[in-house]
Amino acid sequence: MAGGKETPRQKMIGMMYLVLTALLAMNISKDVLNAFLQINHAQLTTCDIIQTKSMATLEGLRNVKAEDKEKAVPYLAKAEEVEAKSMELVKYIEQFKAHVMAASMTGSPTGDGWEKFMNGEKAIDLIGPEALDEGGKKKVSKPDENQNNTTMLIGSVPQTPVQTAWSAWELRSKLEAFANDMKGIKVTDITGAEQTLSENLISSINTTFSFGLQKDVEGKEESWEVNKFFHSPLAAVIATVSKIQTDVLNTKANILSELAGKINATDMKFTDVTVAAVPMQSYVLKGDEFKAEIYLAAYNKNSTTKIYPGGEYSGPMPTEVSIGSGASGGGIAAGPDGKCIFTVNTGGLTLGQHGYKGQISYLKNGKEEFLNYYIPPFTVGQPALVVSPKQMNVFYRGLDNPVEISVPGVSPNQMQPRCEGCESFTKISDGEWNVKPSAGATAKISVTAEINGQQTDMGTKEFRVKPIPDPIPSFGGKRPSDQVISKGDAGVAAGLRAAMDNFDFPVTASIQSWMITISSGGKLKEYACNSANINGDASAAIKASKTGDKIFIENVICKMPDGTTRKLSPITLKLN
Repeated sequence: MAGGKETPRQKMIGMMYLVLTALLAMNISKDVLNAFLQINHAQLTTCDIIQTKSMATLEGLRNVKAEDKEKAVPYLAKAEEVEAKSMELVKYIEQFKAHVMAASMTGSPTGDGWEKFMNGEKAIDLIGPEALDEGGKKKVSKPDENQNNTTMLIGSVPQTPVQTAWSAWELRSKLEAFANDMKGIKVTDITGAEQTLSENLISSINTTFSFGLQKDVEGKEESWEVNKFFHSPLAAVIATVSKIQTDVLNTKANILSELAGKINATDMKFTDVTVAAVPMQSYVLKGDEFKAEIYLAAYNKNSTTKIYPGGEYSGPMPTEVSIGSGASGGGIAAGPDGKCIFTVNTGGLTLGQHGYKGQISYLKNGKEEFLNYYIPPFTVGQPALVVSPKQMNVFYRGLDNPVEISVPGVSPNQMQPRCEGCESFTKISDGEWNVKPSAGATAKISVTAEINGQQTDMGTKEFRVKPIPDPIPSFGGKRPSDQVISKGDAGVAAGLRAAMDNFDFPVTASIQSWMITISSGGKLKEYACNSANINGDASAAIKASKTGDKIFIENVICKMPDGTTRKLSPITLKLN
């Protein structure tokens, strides 16, 4: 606001506006927070699916045919070691999530009371039934909390993250140790030859567990810990850690599959192996393509395999893969790497989960044999654009209106926002833009984002464009709605002020000129003022006036922040 000391009424109105703005901001943020909770829930489902696949592979190694038992011994021993180290890390990650929840909810810098946020050996799913206490209240009532968890994970100085128990540094250290252990796996087979992981799998582990300096959206380098966790809302932190947990389990599954494949790497016996049906993505926007890799767990590049899609199935993925009776049609042949690619366009699918089944065939002794396969369910979702004005649900012409633009599940550097009906549209920082609307009545913000390697339209939001409202003039603290003023207040009034009452932006309007007329003893005397300050003669005339005389303030010209001028309301006051 411009001018003078605020009255108690003005202060009260300002405080009410701040509270309302905070409530609006909380409502807007629910969309983003809910998206993180849904992403976390999907990651937990994926973890269960990957673990089921891993256990099937491990059971296959434990129960190989009699003629393969001797060959399987060293591979089974290494597989059991991989299983133990992986699940030790997964146990730590589950407790890590519980410590983060406890830190956010209680303010404990060490996550004390984390046991409350465990459901058996797993951290609670924030949208699952275990997220409620015995009284039906949410155990995690502040999914947007970011101060307490940052204290535990990073500390107060982001340049030097803390190196304490349950910190982001400790998580990174355990992940680095796990990745190094996995890459160094060696097995001496029954012939005395030393077997190591394939170069492709080692390269995948290096890519998955990369902890070098990360770049923020402005291209500035920062540590992995800060990039992932610094001042992130609790819902985002839990979703990020669940994604890391998925990476650990997926790495284990790939290693177990490769160890199992090495047992019959030369004779290609398939009767005791499982089918791998691996989705390339678990969340698909409606209209995009869903793809999955389907292959034998012990495949090699020379295997002659085909898949015969058998349509959708409902409910959870079956846990058993049985021998099929045969398939009809031409099938989909494997590529040069031995993998068959299943593809379905999601444009005609309903929103929600979809799973597909079918059969995979291979040649055994010159005869085509079949196994059933089941692709883990994936989710088809609607494109979701979140554009949150930081001030109100309108843009004001002539001003920079800051907005936050985000798409749940999409990094800001993958988005390309644009504005129709804008004089300028400028990026401020990570996900924040300045909108300066043009002369039209509306402005539209549209966003495209890179999803699965393709540019996808995420939607458009339309906003009203309004001119800046007129300021309210005041003289000696009195406004157009007032009728009287004390002679003392009028005599010491320095001039005319213009206040932007209850406006959303900290802008200033300035008085350019005005006319003051004093009615005293039946005579009128006019004084022209060419600035916000009162004419000296007019001030003297007011001091010489008597109770009952009147002051008329008219032709008030004010310059607005957008460069335009406005004529403001007149003020009529009676001296008392």
